[in-house]
Amino acid sequence: MFMSAKKRCFVIMPFSKTKEHHNEEYWKRHFDSYLKPLIERCNDLEAFRSQPLRGDIASQIITDLAHSEIVVADLTDHNPNVLWELGVRQSFANCTITIAEVGTQIPFHFSHKGILFYNGEHLDNQEFEEKILAALKNCIEAPNEPDSPVLAALGGRGTLYSLMHSEENMRKVKALIAEINYNEERIATILKDCERNITFRAEKKSDKCLMPTLGLLNSAAEHLYVTRYLDIDETFYQFVQIYYSAILTINEHIKEWPINPKYVENYFIENKQLTLRTLKGLRDILMALEFPTGPRTLAANH
Repeated sequence: MFMSAKKRCFVIMPFSKTKEHHNEEYWKRHFDSYLKPLIERCNDLEAFRSQPLRGDIASQIITDLAHSEIVVADLTDHNPNVLWELGVRQSFANCTITIAEVGTQIPFHFSHKGILFYNGEHLDNQEFEEKILAALKNCIEAPNEPDSPVLAALGGRGTLYSLMHSEENMRKVKALIAEINYNEERIATILKDCERNITFRAEKKSDKCLMPTLGLLNSAAEHLYVTRYLDIDETFYQFVQIYYSAILTINEHIKEWPINPKYVENYFIENKQLTLRTLKGLRDILMALEFPTGPRTLAANH
């Protein structure tokens, strides 16, 4: 199925009557005949509008508000749904443009934000059209430029947002340390089985090999390497890659053990020190990381 390469511009606006001359037909015409064609003068954009809030539609609107590259909010007539949707949008993302019909009294909570005013009859709107096209272009070219007062209040070092983000990362690091500890225990068991098998084979006590039924864990390491959720230089991630690759290699050898036991056992014995150093090295780095709640929180769970 063909997917449009255009960015989505979600327009939040009334859909039913708000005033005598602003009925459902007016708002439909306002979008279909004016705002949508105007927004889509930017060839990179595709405009669509919100729908009535009811049932499951609310969850779809929240998804659109959170994930659309650009949102245009029409504050005309102070429609409650529009104000609610604008609040939701500004809790998730920037790139939000607010507009209103000339004469609209802007609520105090939005007075700090630049509002673009248009003529409701869509006449003599050249200045408005130039400004909204410039704002849309700016959103395309500088998507990370802040314009959400919610994110501005919660963002930045030492704020609630950064603390929540740091605590989330700390939980992920704890999970990775637990994964490393588990893998270290599994490797100790594997090495013990290898040594037992080699000894019994040499002494001709038994040809039956002990083999592990479980491989090593790697999901926490893979998540760190793929998402790079820790703000650490590339050298650290090169080490994470070495660790992750080592785990994958060990798991491949575990799968091969029933087929070629002598080769696999020799591999584990010969690479014992390198494997253990790799696990310990990554764990030591993770244990030394500092979070707002303190590195001791990590160490206490080791």
